[in-house]
Amino acid sequence: MSEKSRVIRECERFNKARKVCYGKITYSVFLQNVKGNLLISGFDASNEEFITDLACNYFQRDNIPTILLSSHINVLRSIQERQNAGLINQIMISCPTSCNYHPFYGMSKQQILKITQLTMTDMGFGSQTDNVLVYASALMDIVSTKYPLSLPAITQLLQNDDDHIVEFAIQSGFSNIIADNIRGNHEAGIVFRRVCEELEEVFEGVYQPGSDTKYNFQSGVLGNVSMAFNPVTCNQKIMNTYLKEELYSVLKRVPKIRLIMDEIGFTDENDELLKAIFDYKRQGKIELIFLSVNAQEALYNIELDFANIIMFKHSMQITTEEVSGKMFGTYQYHYPAPTVGRPPALVVTFKKDIHWHIATEERLRVRDADLYSNPTLFGKESNYLAIKIANNSEVYLVDEREFFMEQKDKLLPGVF
Repeated sequence: MSEKSRVIRECERFNKARKVCYGKITYSVFLQNVKGNLLISGFDASNEEFITDLACNYFQRDNIPTILLSSHINVLRSIQERQNAGLINQIMISCPTSCNYHPFYGMSKQQILKITQLTMTDMGFGSQTDNVLVYASALMDIVSTKYPLSLPAITQLLQNDDDHIVEFAIQSGFSNIIADNIRGNHEAGIVFRRVCEELEEVFEGVYQPGSDTKYNFQSGVLGNVSMAFNPVTCNQKIMNTYLKEELYSVLKRVPKIRLIMDEIGFTDENDELLKAIFDYKRQGKIELIFLSVNAQEALYNIELDFANIIMFKHSMQITTEEVSGKMFGTYQYHYPAPTVGRPPALVVTFKKDIHWHIATEERLRVRDADLYSNPTLFGKESNYLAIKIANNSEVYLVDEREFFMEQKDKLLPGVF
């Protein structure tokens, strides 16, 4: 065996540490077998049929409460159609065609005041915060004597003028302090009414003003009903802060939930919802399934530490490789390199000695080039995606065409 051949064999042996190989599996079989947190990134993460199948698969498991937050209206419509056809269990769907959500239902007064203060600041009423919170707190005390606190219950009482509200408070047995907090803060009452109007606009895609459905995430998990919710709104910061409080309330009632997040928009790296879901994920309170065409960008460079990963091709090579580095990391690539020298001689000679040695460089475990198959005589074959599963250090390159095949009856070898 030549020196070069020996060096090549050694390089191949060292490069096995990369732990990347080819595998075969369909997405339906993958979804039937995957357990734990799942991250999906790349172009096909926006495939609406795939998202619908994924969500319905998790809904049918019925092992822990499942909540889908999806920005794709067509996905929610497809789930609704499957439900109407009797193909899946009962799902509570809140979207523009089904405005059945009940904002703030089951939340504490402190949580509602927090959202009120955030909304005021966003509207430019920050200088009046103290007076408005005093008014709002007194009004909520009055509401809670007759109804559970919620946005429709609050707006219902606000339809009356302050004199009527004060009279109602006195008849209900409240002290003069509560009555004075309403009577003495007339301007604050005007601002609070505008804040409530703004909140109704924030929820207009899932909520019918004045409706008292008692449907929200908390009632859903207690009733063992899966939920699908469209969080796209005119003010994403307020909606995300609200959802953070809603999830907090849910996790006081059940020990763990599954949260499917389909292309959810976060306002910045300090978004309260973003920070909360990853805190809950680390604590084991949330099983997180996150889909985005660019997970690194969507999550503001949060560590992409997921037990299960699917990476499709992204829009650009550099994007694919940036995301791949976050998902799968790097390894030391070994390759043969020649060293050219001139042999000692008593006379001038043009002959040169070539010696081979092992050189190394750091490479991505999965590069953009790995996701493109080689062209053949009959044209380019299907491209690949990369899959990593829990408790397995291997990364599998799977043919996209086979992955999206409708083959649900058997498990193809190579991944699970």
